[in-house]
Amino acid sequence: MMPGTNETALLVRPSVAVSELTGGERAVALYVSDMPAGRRRVTGEQVRAWIVQGVERLGQDEVRQRAAFRYGHRLLEMSGLVTAQVQARHEQRFPQLKRLARAEQEAANSVFGDRMTEETLRRNSAAEVDGGCPCRGTRSIPMWMDEDVFVSRACPVHGRATISHHRGGRA
Repeated sequence: MMPGTNETALLVRPSVAVSELTGGERAVALYVSDMPAGRRRVTGEQVRAWIVQGVERLGQDEVRQRAAFRYGHRLLEMSGLVTAQVQARHEQRFPQLKRLARAEQEAANSVFGDRMTEETLRRNSAAEVDGGCPCRGTRSIPMWMDEDVFVSRACPVHGRATISHHRGGRA
C-alpha cells in the first residue's frame, strides 16, 4: 500500500457503524459535524457521513457521554427540575438551539433508516446529570412535608428503575 492512497486512509480512519449509535449519540455527532445550518434536503448517505465525521471528531466515548448528559437534561427539563448548574453546562455544550433541534431531527430520521443493533437499543435511554441533580443521588426528590406525611417523587434520571417498576416493568 502506498501512503496517501485510499487503502491507507481506510486503515487509519476508525470504523464507525451508524447502527451501533443511539439516536442521542447520532444527534451529538451531527451537532459537532460539518452539517450545514438551516433546512436542506439531504440524503441518508450524507447524514451517515456527517455522523461518522462527528464521532471521529469527538471520539466515541465523548459522544456517548454528551448524549447521556443531553438525555438527562431532557428528562429533568420535562419535569421542570433543571438546576441552574445543569442548564449552564447544557448551554455550554450545545449553545446553538436550532442546530441541536436539527441534529436531533436528522438523528431521528437516521434511526428510522438505519436501525439500531440490539446492544445499542439496550443502552438507548442512558441518562446522566452533568452537575447537581435535584435528588442528590437519593433517587427521590422531596416535594413537600405536612406533619406526619412526607411526599416525594422519583427522580426522572436516577429513579428510572423505580419508575419502570411502577409502570409494570416497562422502560
